[in-house]
Amino acid sequence: MILIQHTGLSGSGKTTLSINVQRELRKLGFKVEIIDGDVYREILCKDLGFSKEDRCENIRRLGFVGTTLANNGVIVLLAAINPYEEVRKELKMKSSLVRTVWIDCDLETLKSRDTKGLYKRALLPESDPNKLKNLTGVNDPFEIPQEPDLIIRTGQETESQSTQNLLNFILSNIKAKEQDLKRPALFIGRWQPFHNGHKWLIDQKLKQGIPVLIAVREMEPDLNNPLTSYQTVEILKKMYENESVRIITIPNIESINLGRNVGYQVNEFTPPKYIETISATEIRRSIKEGSNEWKEKVDEKIHDLITKYLSV
Repeated sequence: MILIQHTGLSGSGKTTLSINVQRELRKLGFKVEIIDGDVYREILCKDLGFSKEDRCENIRRLGFVGTTLANNGVIVLLAAINPYEEVRKELKMKSSLVRTVWIDCDLETLKSRDTKGLYKRALLPESDPNKLKNLTGVNDPFEIPQEPDLIIRTGQETESQSTQNLLNFILSNIKAKEQDLKRPALFIGRWQPFHNGHKWLIDQKLKQGIPVLIAVREMEPDLNNPLTSYQTVEILKKMYENESVRIITIPNIESINLGRNVGYQVNEFTPPKYIETISATEIRRSIKEGSNEWKEKVDEKIHDLITKYLSV
């Protein structure tokens, strides 16, 4: 598909933008992977230091992983400082799928962010034993990209603007026209609460690589519907974090009405018996009585939120 090789100083926003864009692209049904330089330093590149030779070798290894994924239909976001022009050009020459995006941010803004305290340490006196001596852009080289495919100036734009600029650039480069994107499968429900029966149903589409749109009906809480729509959305967001699932709220509809040739399928799935017998009413009763029986019928990752919202 495509490999975006970021280049930019520490704290400029490479990882943040990658995470934001990954989330949006997955909603559209794309396969997206982030190759984070800090993470891979602890795994694939833990034998490398911070000399020019090692920094270049670091990017070569990450680039190899990235191009392999891109060749197999994945959108890859390589979030690393990537300071040397020669290895950036080398990576582009090896694959037509590579694009260079410079995440540009002025030093004063980076020093004001400095969440890791790196700039503060790098600017200490030479005699200070805590001085950081190999921070790119301060006391280690950063070569300005000569011909980047895109420049994002995070010191001048909002995070939302920078995210949208990168997203638009990627979609434009892969010629992803709206009609070519995978259409989502719609699921409408009360989800009071979301349980393994619901999960089984939604999995029937996700397993086919089809993105999902979950609609939460907006209802006034009552005995049979104790969760607010906000609480239900929060549970679903945690359940499907980083998956090809989008969650919306809709009015409490009276009916769903169809005509002929509507342009989409209407599917009915028959779950196995062990799934069919799961009851949201019984789950609510179990929670109210202080029993833990319900936990076998709900995915573990959302136990905490359901307990928080439904426990007396």
